[in-house]
Amino acid sequence: MELDFDKFKRSLIISKNDKYAFLLGAGSSITSGIQSAYDCIWEWKKMIYQTSNNISNELIENFRNKKNQEIIQNWLDNQGRFPPNESEIEYSFYANECFPIDEDRRKYFQKICSNAQPSIGYKATALLAKSGFVDTVWTTNFDDLMRDACISQRFQSIDITLENTSRIINRAQNSSELPILKLHGDFKFGDLKNTESELKTQDEVFREKMIEYLKDKHLIVFGYSGRDHSLMNTLRELYSKDGGGRLYWCGYKENKSEIVKNLILSANESKKRAFYVATEGFDNAIYQIAQLLLSDNIQIYNEFEALVKDDSKKIESIPFNLMPKKTNTVLKSNFFPIEFPKEVYVFEHTIIGKTWDFLNENILPEKGIAAVPIGNQIWSLGVAENISKLFGSFIQSKLVRKPITEITNNSNNLIYLFLSAICKYYSLEHKLNTDNNRKLWNENDFKFIKGHKVYSAIRLNIEIISSQVYITLNPDFHVDSKDEIHAIGLEYFHQIWNSKFNEYVSKWREILFKNSNEFDFPNNSNSGFTFKIKKNPVFTLIDDLTRSNNEVHNIPSHLIRYRGVKFREPNLIFSSNNGGKRCLEPHPMKGLVNHKPYETGIDHFLNKEIKMSVLCISEYSQKLNNFLRKLNTKIPVNNPKESYLIDYEGFDSIYNVNLEIPNINSSDWREIENLELSSDIKNISNRIKENICSEILKIGASRTQKVIVIFIPNKWLKYTSFSNEYESFDLHDYIKAFCAEKGLTSQFITERTLLDNKQECQVIWWLSLSFYVKSFRTPWLVENSTTDTAFAGIGYSVDKFNKNNPIILGCSHLYTSNGEGLKYKLSKLSNDKIQWRDKKPHLSYDDAYDFGRSIINLFYESMNEMPRRVVIHKRTFFTKEERDGICDSLLENANIQNVDLIEINFEDDVKYVSSKIKNGKTEIDGYSIARGTCIQLTSYSALLWTHGIIPSVKNEYYNFYPGGRYIPKPLKIIRHYGNSSLEQISNEILGLSKMNWNSLNMYSQLPATIFSSNEIARIGKLVNNMGSTEYDYRFFI
Repeated sequence: MELDFDKFKRSLIISKNDKYAFLLGAGSSITSGIQSAYDCIWEWKKMIYQTSNNISNELIENFRNKKNQEIIQNWLDNQGRFPPNESEIEYSFYANECFPIDEDRRKYFQKICSNAQPSIGYKATALLAKSGFVDTVWTTNFDDLMRDACISQRFQSIDITLENTSRIINRAQNSSELPILKLHGDFKFGDLKNTESELKTQDEVFREKMIEYLKDKHLIVFGYSGRDHSLMNTLRELYSKDGGGRLYWCGYKENKSEIVKNLILSANESKKRAFYVATEGFDNAIYQIAQLLLSDNIQIYNEFEALVKDDSKKIESIPFNLMPKKTNTVLKSNFFPIEFPKEVYVFEHTIIGKTWDFLNENILPEKGIAAVPIGNQIWSLGVAENISKLFGSFIQSKLVRKPITEITNNSNNLIYLFLSAICKYYSLEHKLNTDNNRKLWNENDFKFIKGHKVYSAIRLNIEIISSQVYITLNPDFHVDSKDEIHAIGLEYFHQIWNSKFNEYVSKWREILFKNSNEFDFPNNSNSGFTFKIKKNPVFTLIDDLTRSNNEVHNIPSHLIRYRGVKFREPNLIFSSNNGGKRCLEPHPMKGLVNHKPYETGIDHFLNKEIKMSVLCISEYSQKLNNFLRKLNTKIPVNNPKESYLIDYEGFDSIYNVNLEIPNINSSDWREIENLELSSDIKNISNRIKENICSEILKIGASRTQKVIVIFIPNKWLKYTSFSNEYESFDLHDYIKAFCAEKGLTSQFITERTLLDNKQECQVIWWLSLSFYVKSFRTPWLVENSTTDTAFAGIGYSVDKFNKNNPIILGCSHLYTSNGEGLKYKLSKLSNDKIQWRDKKPHLSYDDAYDFGRSIINLFYESMNEMPRRVVIHKRTFFTKEERDGICDSLLENANIQNVDLIEINFEDDVKYVSSKIKNGKTEIDGYSIARGTCIQLTSYSALLWTHGIIPSVKNEYYNFYPGGRYIPKPLKIIRHYGNSSLEQISNEILGLSKMNWNSLNMYSQLPATIFSSNEIARIGKLVNNMGSTEYDYRFFI
C-alpha cells in the first residue's frame, strides 16, 4: 500500500505521542558523504572491469554515469559468471569478488566512512530523539553518523553492536538516551557483515530483541533497499504476528525493490498496516518531519532552527577585482553622466481608482508637468501653480519640496519621472515628437519599410552604477501602425553595426546636447529642478589576453571610467581519431572533422549504429527520404564568403558511427493519415496530435532506442498551435513532453527545411548533430581548469490557464565543471508559495531550502564525489529568502565549501562600440566588440559579451560576427553570494555558452545552465511525472 508524503506527515502529526523506531540504511548516509550500497556495488563493478581490461580511470571515472554503467554491465554480462544487474545478491557477491580478503573489505569501508560528517537528517533525528519522538535507531550502516549527530545536539547515545549484544538484554528503558543498534557491525572493530554468508544469519539476539522491541512501536525505514535477507526475514516475521505498530517504508522516489514490495504486501495480508512512502531522500524527509513535530517544543524547535541556519560555514563575500595590466582596445559607450534635480514636489491626493490611469490620461500629455505615484503620494516636477491647476481638487495637501536622498536601478517610478521630464524638455527645445516617456523622434527623418513610414528615433533610459547616474542613448524607430512591427524592426536595425551604431548615437547626441548640457524643467522656468548632462560618453580600456602588445591611445583620462579584459575563447574537448587521448579545439565543427567526438574512446562498447523511425504522410515520403539520405553524403559549403561553416564530410566520417535511414516500405517508416483540412483549427490540431502520439506509442512498445522523426508539411503549419482565452496548444511542445515521458527523443523536420537549398550544408550539419546527441552520445565537453565545481540553473514558466498551480520550476544541473550531464528536473509550485517581485516569481525560504536539498540529491545520483563548489545561475535576482534557503541547505553538506549565486540577464541599454588604435590615435572599428570582453562595473557586477566578434574559420586573423544583425548585447552578471573571482565566473559562463548541443554555432548567448531552463519549464508544464523524475536535456531539444 502506498502513502503519499503529505498524508504520511499528517499521520505522524496525529500520532506523534506514539513511540517510533527508525531503521536506517546506507541511503541515509549519502548526503553525509558516504556511498550507498548501490554506489558501492557500482564502484566494485568498475574496479573489476578496470583491472580486468587495463582501462584508464580517466575514460570511465564516473561510475554513476549511466552510460559508463551500461558499458561496464555489458562487459560483465558477457563474462557469464557475474549475477544479473540489480540482482538481490549483487551486494554480497561483488563485495567478496572485489575484496575476498576480509581485512581489505574493512579498509574499503574505513576509507568511505572516514571524515564523514552527519547531515541535517541525522542531526534532526537526534533532536527528534531528544523530544521523545524517536525511541531507538536500528541501522545496517558501519559509520558513526548517528552517534556524532547526538553528540553535536548534546544528547546521550549508546552504541550496541555485534560485539556487545548483552547491552540489549541488560539495558533498561531510558528516554534520556538513544540506543543505536548496529546490525552489521562497526568498521572500527569487530566483525562486519557484507558477504552472502555473513548476511544470511542475523545475530539471534538482535533478531529476537528486534521482534520483541518493535511489537508495540511504529517503525520508519529510511535509505534501506532490503539486501539483508536475514533482516528482511526478521521484519517479515515481525509483521506476521499479532500486535505491532505500523510500518512506514520511506524510499527514494518510487524506487522500491521487489523484496520491499513483497514485505509490505505480506504485512497487509496479515492485517498489519504497512505503507511505502516516496520521498526526496532522507535529509529532505527528516527536515520536513522535524519542522512539523518539533514546533510544540519551543526550546528544541529553536535548536532545530539554529541547526538549519548555522552560520559557521557562511562565506565572506570578496569584491570582484579584475586586474587589467595593459591596453589593447578602447571602447566607446552610449551612456553619459547625468545629474538629476535634488528635489521634487510631493503632495497627498484623493484620486479614485488606478492612479496611473489618471496620470496617463490627464498629466502625461502635458509638456510642462511630469508626475508619478509613489506610495500614497504624487511626486512631480513642474511649476507649482500649473501642478495645482491641473490636479485641482485631487490635491489633498500643500505641495512640498522633498529632497531626493537616494536613487537606484530599482527606483522605477522615480526614474520614470525624470525620463518623462527629459523627453518633454527636449521635445519642446528641439521640436521633436515624443511618447513623453523615453522615446523621441524626428518627423522629418524617415524612410519607408514594408509600406510604412518609419521615423528615426532615440530611446532614453537611466542606468545607475555604484551611485553614478548615466543616461543611455539607443537607436529606435517610431511607426504609427502596429502592423508588421517585428518585420519592420528586423529591417530597420539590420546591420547597425559598430561604426553605424556610433554614427547613429552621435547624430542624436548632437541634436540633444548641442546647446547646453544644463537645463531646468519645465523649459525656461527657472524652477530649480535642474538636469546636468555631460556631452561626452564614458570610455573603457580593454586588456586583450590574446595579445601581448600595449597600445598608447589619445582618449583623455577623465573620460575613462571603467576597465576590462578580453578573455580567451574556451576550448572544447574532443577525442583523437583512435580514441586514445583528448584533443582541444574551440570550433565545434572543426573539432568533429579534425578529431572525433568526445566519446570515441569508449563508443566501441555502444551500439554501432543510430536508428530512427520516421512519421510522414505518404505524399512527402520520397522527398523526405531523399533529404535524410544526404546526411550520409558529403556536402560542400555553397557560399565562398562563408566565414564560419565548413564542408560536411558525411555522418560516419564525422561521428564514427553509422546512421541508419529506414527504407520507405520498412516498419520504421510509418505513414500518418493525410487529413482532410478545414477551418476548424482546434479539431484538426487535435487529430494531428492524436495520430502522431498513436504512432509514437507503437514505436515505444518496441523498446529499441530510436530517434523519432516527425515531418510537418507546410499545409499543417497553421494547425501546429492555437490560443484563445481558455486554452493554448503547441504541437511541438506537446509531442516533446509526450516523448520525454516515454523516454524517447524526437526531431521535427518541416517542409521548409527540405526546400532550403541555400543553407543546405548548414541544415545537414545541424541535423546530424541532433541525431548524434539524441542517441544519447556526447559530441564534446568544455575544457575547464577546475574539476571540483558543479552547476545548476533555475528557470520558470507561468501557466496562465492554471490558477491553482501556475508556476513550473525548471532546475537544470550540470554535474561537472566541463559540462557533463545536462539534465532537468521539473516541479510545480503553488501560487501561495511564490513571492512575486517586479512581476517575477521567487522562491520562499522553505522552497529554496528544498531546492538546495534536491540539487544535492541530483549530484549524488550522478557524481562519484560531491563538488566542493556549487554555482547556481538564474535570470532573476536572488531574494534574501532564496539566498538563505539555498545556502543553508547546500553549505550544511560537509563537502561543499563554496556557493556562488549568479544572476545573469541581458543588458538592454548599456552598449559599447569597439575601436582600433593606429599610431596612438583611436578610431571606431567597422567590427563590433569581441566575444569574451568583460567590464567590471561594481564590486559585485560586470558586463560580459558572450555574443560578439570571433575569428573566422577560414583565417584566424580575420574577424567574423555570427548573426550580425545588430550591435551585440552584453550579459549583466551580478553575484549575490559567494567569493569566486570575476575571471573564474566569466570564463565558466563563456564555456557553458558552448554547451548547446541543439546547434553547431560557436556559442549561445546564455550559458547551458539557463539558456533553455525557461523553455524546458514551458514544455515541462505538459509533463505528468513532475518532481519525481529528472529528464535528460536531449528530450527537449
